[in-house]
Amino acid sequence: MISFLFPAFNEAENLRRFPAEVIPVFDALGELYEIVIVDDGSTDDTVAVASSLAGQVRLVRHERNKGLGAAIRTGIAEAKGDLLITMDTDLTFAPELVSRLLERYRKGDVDVVSGSPKLAGYGKDISSYRIIISRLATLVYQIVMGAKVTAVSPVFRLYKREQLLALPLQSTGFDINAEILFYLIRDGRKIAEVPAMLTQRTYGESKLNYGKEMKRHLRLLGRMAALRLQRKANI
Repeated sequence: MISFLFPAFNEAENLRRFPAEVIPVFDALGELYEIVIVDDGSTDDTVAVASSLAGQVRLVRHERNKGLGAAIRTGIAEAKGDLLITMDTDLTFAPELVSRLLERYRKGDVDVVSGSPKLAGYGKDISSYRIIISRLATLVYQIVMGAKVTAVSPVFRLYKREQLLALPLQSTGFDINAEILFYLIRDGRKIAEVPAMLTQRTYGESKLNYGKEMKRHLRLLGRMAALRLQRKANI
């Protein structure tokens, strides 16, 4: 079974799109699936809208806002599928792209499939400022991780859930996606990337605070570097 994980903080308007834009696409895959929505302490109608969705939808709640990373960690623990696909609730990665993740995974030679905006040319509405930050961050992470990946921060990925359960994840912010990737690469998991065009959010406001997230990423990079050095010393 596939578990689709959607972390949600004040995403009522985007969740209202699910009956028309998400559920029919997932139904067409012909796979047994569930949709796990993790409400991260929303103050709008997120809970009410999520609860009203038909189909294989489950709502998990945080009583207070804990951050994207905490919501993803909760979703990993609560999901029931063998495969876990994490997605943005604002649908900045189109649900139709899921078939690309599955097609690549079904070749049988990888553990993880990441959607890569870089391989897709990012997107016509994505600002040059955002692209520059993404490229610089990716370059630094490539050095620290010791792997040439082009998609470090985006949430749009397919995982084997059992591999995630064993990871000592700590991140509570947007750096969770980089942290997951680091540990999987460290553990020798095989990573593949597929082109995935990034679009702009249609409803609601982005929760990304560049200043706060930059500090989190710097702390994570420091922790990653220390872990790699420690491992080399032990070898």
